[in-house]
Amino acid sequence: MPTHSPAEEGQQSTATLPISFDRKFRPWRYAIGHSELKLRSIDSGTECDFIEVTFYGVVGMRLKTVYRPLTIALAEPAETDEMLKFSEVRESQSSRVHCLALKSESGDGLVACLSYSIWSHPRETDEESSDVPHRESALILRG
Repeated sequence: MPTHSPAEEGQQSTATLPISFDRKFRPWRYAIGHSELKLRSIDSGTECDFIEVTFYGVVGMRLKTVYRPLTIALAEPAETDEMLKFSEVRESQSSRVHCLALKSESGDGLVACLSYSIWSHPRETDEESSDVPHRESALILRG
């Protein structure tokens, strides 16, 4: 679970960055047409839920194949500059872009996106169903 308590769906989350999860995460899906990247916790059997991190409007990324544990934080200024340059984001648009660092013992990654959300979903739900959160899902953080 996160270092912050998850909020119920429909309520504001009190979680803030940085946020950490002592779970194993992998990149789960990237939809080119929507520029949407999903990371999902893949712990086997011990957890009754899974955590899904979705980045929307992705303009650039540098990813590892596995993160354990995963800490999501605002990127350092040098990392932000590197990511914006790599992603060819115009200076006039840079204020709209979130540059997030994905930190782990196995190495770090970066994602530049327009927004993001982190949800906890019950494991018994169909993990491949639509992107609409289930009634039992809990919003952890949105930015």
